[in-house]
Amino acid sequence: MVLLSARTQTLVFHPAERTILLITGALGVASFFLVWWKGIAVGPEFFTFSAGFAAVMIGVGQIYRQFRDSERIALVTHVLGLFVAYSAFGVLFNIVLLPRPTAPIDAALVRIDAWLGYSWPAFVSWFAEHPALNDVVRRVYALTLIQLLCAFIVLGALLDRRRLHAAALGTVFASLATIFCWALFPSGGAAAYWTLDPEVERIVRPIVSPAYGAELYRLFREGVTDLSAMGVTGLVGFPSFHTVMALISLIALWPYLIARLVLIGVCLLLFPAILVHGGHNLTDVLAGVAITVGSWMAGLKIYDAQTRLAAEPSPVATPNPV
Repeated sequence: MVLLSARTQTLVFHPAERTILLITGALGVASFFLVWWKGIAVGPEFFTFSAGFAAVMIGVGQIYRQFRDSERIALVTHVLGLFVAYSAFGVLFNIVLLPRPTAPIDAALVRIDAWLGYSWPAFVSWFAEHPALNDVVRRVYALTLIQLLCAFIVLGALLDRRRLHAAALGTVFASLATIFCWALFPSGGAAAYWTLDPEVERIVRPIVSPAYGAELYRLFREGVTDLSAMGVTGLVGFPSFHTVMALISLIALWPYLIARLVLIGVCLLLFPAILVHGGHNLTDVLAGVAITVGSWMAGLKIYDAQTRLAAEPSPVATPNPV
């Protein structure tokens, strides 16, 4: 990318940043059309923080890219701002797809889990017998998004633009693939299918509990008319997007030994946390792994293709002979 001079006062984005911006804009248009068409009430508070944070981050990034000559800060602030903006519209788009006309597929996923020798109630019961470990994985689960954002920050600070933008693009592609799968085959996860023993539930306190799952199923049937009245924050059971965030951060930072060792340790705690506190089937996690691998590869290929195109010289116009 060739940076413009300060005198032009034009916004300057790398190709991957423009791609995420365009996808976010497209999701925004589609979401607001569905909001209008379905008559869903959306208050300004839904976007206040996300829009304000994104605007500030991108504005700061433009200042440091064009006037302060600090690409490290520009890379970090741009990716954080763009990701928060994309996340807001991604969540909105997912919500306005409600209700879903097809029945949840959790019964089929539970059968596949059984073939693999996995049972969610039995796994949660094991953690009820180990409350100290349960407290640890519960805290780790709540930090998954922060883990991904920290990976973005580290890559930007290291000026590793290829892996940073491949990770950002891969996360966006994986998010779109996850929403697409869920739209066709809605699922609420194992927590929506099973009922836990009351004592087990009291000890483990799963973040995504059977009560949460029951609310998901209600939303799948009835949809939503007012976003401020929603009692849940995540809708997708299959595939697991927490798995995507964990693996993208690990893959992106893999060449850096210290970060790799730290994230391997975190992921060893996070994967059982996704099953227990995310209320997921084992098949949700396996699907999340597959989507992560495909999305990371797509992110790398698109970044490389965009970089090659940006490096090609523009054709020079020649006058037509008289």
